[in-house]
Amino acid sequence: MAKQRKIEEVLKELSKEELIAIIAEVAGQDEVFKNTLLLKYGSGDQPRLLKTFQKLIKTIVKQYTGREGFIPYRQTRSFAADLIALLESKRSVSDDKLKLEMALMVLEEGVEAFQYADDSDGEIGGLVDEVLDQIDGLAESQQTADESVRKHFLTRLIKMSQNAVFDGWDDYPVTLLRICTVFADEKKLREQLLAAIGAQLAANAGKEYVEYSNEALQGIQFELIDKYSSAEEADKYMQEHLHLNSFRKLAIKKSMEAGDYRRVIQLAEQGGRGDRADFKKAKYEAYKALSLKEEQKQLAKELLLDGDYEYYAELEALSEGDKEEFYRGILAELKQSDTWSADALYTKLISDKNDLAEILAYVKANHGAIEEYAARLSAAYKTEVEEVYLQYIYDTAAAASNRKKYWNVCQMLKRYGKLAGKSSQNAIIQEVHEKYYNRPALLDELSKL
Repeated sequence: MAKQRKIEEVLKELSKEELIAIIAEVAGQDEVFKNTLLLKYGSGDQPRLLKTFQKLIKTIVKQYTGREGFIPYRQTRSFAADLIALLESKRSVSDDKLKLEMALMVLEEGVEAFQYADDSDGEIGGLVDEVLDQIDGLAESQQTADESVRKHFLTRLIKMSQNAVFDGWDDYPVTLLRICTVFADEKKLREQLLAAIGAQLAANAGKEYVEYSNEALQGIQFELIDKYSSAEEADKYMQEHLHLNSFRKLAIKKSMEAGDYRRVIQLAEQGGRGDRADFKKAKYEAYKALSLKEEQKQLAKELLLDGDYEYYAELEALSEGDKEEFYRGILAELKQSDTWSADALYTKLISDKNDLAEILAYVKANHGAIEEYAARLSAAYKTEVEEVYLQYIYDTAAAASNRKKYWNVCQMLKRYGKLAGKSSQNAIIQEVHEKYYNRPALLDELSKL
């Protein structure tokens, strides 16, 4: 049988006219292919190239949305991948301004796609993030560009940040304005950027749910003031915005670096509720620096009981009495609490201390934990471990109602057999077999052991 020839070999034998005819025929049947060819190999001015690029975007959207006007979950990944591939095609373009426009077109379509695509897996969000990363890289590459080009980039990005497509997606315009800071080394451009941020903050006045956006915008303002203005101006701006947690954290950091621990404590105590743990930790470090042992103890215990395990070691080191007594006291407090964090701390602590008696007590009260601790406990408490394990298997088998759960029961039996021995495993298998004789799927899984 003759070997099939490669397509490249066949095409090499064709005349130019024949190749043109083939390509024209395919292009006539595939709009994406046609516009990709025109974009990649066609010559023309910027408006024409951008028009071709826009057609490509719309063709891809139409291809995936179809008559329903919506992209279902199973097709969203391919849609996002096609737009990213289209974005990559701009690498063949030499004009950076043109590259920027192409990226902004894909960005706009990507954000619009949140309305007409099922983004359960975050593919559209990933697409938008990728475009923003590319825009960021493109802006960074303009460091040595002419002033007119840098001004164009800044102006265009500011204008894009004001696009109505971002309504409800405040993170994205903030990101665009943050990208603009690469041009802030020039005073005129910096003033233009600060004016744009100020205008956005004014536009947000009275709106709901813009606190995060406003704080991010004010953060950019501060970065620019801190970098390009006097230390006095930067400090004044920071002090005026201490009601925002990000600025309070910054003030705490600066006070800590300056060794002004009393100021750290004051700032932390006045901090908002949103970052309460962070402020407590800052206050603890200030207490530590000032050697305020009693205050340290009280706050370390508070942080520990709030769920931060690292403060157990701090609190233990500060304890002057018997360490075992201290340990038992903390255990008692954790047992009395009915919070999830207290339970997690309790299991972490008894595990780290390898407190086998306490672990066994915990396992007896929580049979589901037996598989995690069986190997550790079996040497000292073999009989008790096997009893708990057996009860757990019985309970799990009783609650099982489908083949997947029956399979899980059998896997449990395997692990039990490794611990208790083959004869014990077989005895349990026989017992389960007799008790649930009317569950054929379970019996089938048991027969595979």
